[in-house]
Parts: sequence; C-alpha cells; structure tokens
Amino acid sequence: MDRSGEHMSEPGSWAAPDGWGPPPSAASTWPPSIPPAAPPSEASSVPSAAPPAPPAPPSSSSPSLPGGTYVGEQFPGWGPRPPEVKPGVVPLRPLGLGELLDGAVGIIRRYPRPALGLSAAVAVVTTLINVALLVTAFEPLLTVDTVALENGDLAALEGALGGAAAGGLLTLVLALLSGAILTGGLTAVVGKAVLGEPMTFRQTWRQIRPQLVRLIVLALLVLLIVYGILAAGVVAGAGIIALGGPLLAIVGVPLILGSFVGCAYAYVRLSLAPCVLVLERTGIAASLRRSGALVKRDWWRVFGILALTFLLGAFVTQVVQLPFAVVGAGSPAGLIDPEADVLGTRSLVLSAIGGGIASTLVAPFTAGVRALLYVDRRMRAEGLDVALTAAANARR
Repeated sequence: MDRSGEHMSEPGSWAAPDGWGPPPSAASTWPPSIPPAAPPSEASSVPSAAPPAPPAPPSSSSPSLPGGTYVGEQFPGWGPRPPEVKPGVVPLRPLGLGELLDGAVGIIRRYPRPALGLSAAVAVVTTLINVALLVTAFEPLLTVDTVALENGDLAALEGALGGAAAGGLLTLVLALLSGAILTGGLTAVVGKAVLGEPMTFRQTWRQIRPQLVRLIVLALLVLLIVYGILAAGVVAGAGIIALGGPLLAIVGVPLILGSFVGCAYAYVRLSLAPCVLVLERTGIAASLRRSGALVKRDWWRVFGILALTFLLGAFVTQVVQLPFAVVGAGSPAGLIDPEADVLGTRSLVLSAIGGGIASTLVAPFTAGVRALLYVDRRMRAEGLDVALTAAANARR
C-alpha cells in the first residue's frame, strides 16, 4: 500500500496498477470457515455436574439510558464507527449526489485561482472574440435590407450568410478550444483536490499544456460521433418519409426519435473521456474505450447527474445574463415587447458579455462535477478509494 501512496503523488499516477480490479467479492470471505468438531470421547458421554449459572442482573450502579435501559460493556469487536477519511474536498469513498455537487463548489472555494482564474481567462478571450464576430461577421445578417429581399435582390443576403457561416465556424472552433482547456484544467485540479494537495494556476497550465492538442482532438471526435449519430438518423428518417410518404412514416419517425436516443447514449458513454486523458495520460482511443467501460454499468446514474448539472448550470447562466438582457432591451418590458430591438448590436454585445461572466462561474462547477463523477466511478468499479486512502495516510 505504501507503493500505491507513492504513485498517487506523481502526475499521471491515476492509471490503475496492473492486476487491479474490483475488490474481492463477499463470497470469498463470508461465511468464515468453521473448524471441524472434535471427535466424541468417552468423557463426552458423562453429563456435566451442573449447567453454568446465568449472569447476574445489572446492579443499580450499572450505567443505563433514560427509561432504565441497561447499557453494559460493548461486545468484543464492537465500537464506534471509524472516522471518515477526507483529506480533500470529498470523502474517500463512493460519493452521493449531494457530495458530488458540494465537492464541485468546494473545489471553486478551495482552489479559486486555478479554477476561477483559468475559467475567467478563457471567458475573457472567448467573449472578446465573440463580440468582434458580432460586430463584423454577423452584423451584415442583422442589418440586411429587407426591401431589397422583397424585390428579389439576394446578393446582400448571400454575402451576409457567407460571413455568418464563417463566423459560426470560428465560434465552434473557439468553443471546442475553450471547452478542452477548461475541462482539462479543472480535471487536473480535481486530481489534487481529492487528496487536499495544493495546486496553483501555473501548475495547472503546466500539466494540461502537453495534452492540449489531444484534448481538442478528443473533443472534436466526441462531437463528430455524437452529432454524426443524430444527423445520420434524422437524414435517413426524413429520406424514408420523403420517398415513401405517410405509409413509411411508421419507419421514419421511430428512426428519427431513435437517433436522439442514440445521441444521448453515446454522449454519456463518452463523457468521462477527457478526465481519463488528463489523469491517466492515455491516448485518445484508449480514453474513449475507458470512458465507455466506466459508464457502462451505471449509465442511468451518470446520465441523471450530468442532466441535473446541466439544468443547474443553465439556470445560473440565465440568472446572470438577465440583467444584461434587460439593459440591452432598455427596460424589463422590452424583453417581451415585439417591437423592441432585442437583436440589435448593443443587445447582442451585452448578451455576450453576460454569457462570458456566467461561463466564468458555471464552467468550473460543471467540469468539477464531471471530474468528481469520474473519481466516483473508479471508486465504485475499481476500488480506487483504497489507493487514495493509502496515499492520504502516507502523507500524515
């Protein structure tokens, strides 16, 4: 166990040791073996002189609970529950839902510089680029001449759509890049937070910088797999309905709905791949396979936790963005006024700023829950809490 404690202190030590696996089943240790009875002897046929006397009743000086309940000495092996090992933000045992959410908040509180600092740096860069795209690539689309469109002049619309498509592609690339940096950085922080070890902004960046390209490729590959399943199902279902009419809708509609189910299933199965890549330092393909194996036997629980985390993050994002939307619309009533210029440049720029601030607060939380969920799955499936407890005890 000392060796495991040494390994856990080094970067990349989250890889499971050779031969590691789930703890031995209870069937191997229970029931305990009972020694065979001694052979009968001649003395055994002789009755004993007298049965043992029953124990004396408790005296008035014996300790008791209110109501007269006797409290004698504890039986051998009985005692208070051992204290919980919690050197960091979460106890070193399988985690419940509340502990996952509270642990993610605890990471932000205990490691504000690497968590909020990295998130704020990424949010500032992405917000500036998004604002620049709004006033350049998307501006022609927002100010297209509708009178010319009514007269059949589509040249202005084609130019605006081309600029918007280029801006949208750049936004997608930027989202992939920022998401990879945040996920990798927060996962590295969680690797230290579970043991209560210090972690600075510089250490976080130093750990994820060699893996940044692989994180981006992994994020792009997951995106292609998930949305590829969705696109294939929707296109195939729509094509069947278009060719066969209402008669084949009984085939096309379930195919479209099934593509949404397959999309969600694939996303959840691959959701822990970035954590595997950062903490176990494996390759891209190995990270995808490892994530699928960790999630396979607990898909519904992982799905529910990720969905709840998304809903909480979306709620906080809307609360943070609401004041910026009100200022952009001119008044609270402007948000529901159909004649208000809610798609104006000022409104969109303020919305982008509000989104950047919300991302600074929400992104560390969602990434922290995902990383802690990876730790929880390894504790449940592989007994990682044993190695983590040994590493924590070695530091005492």
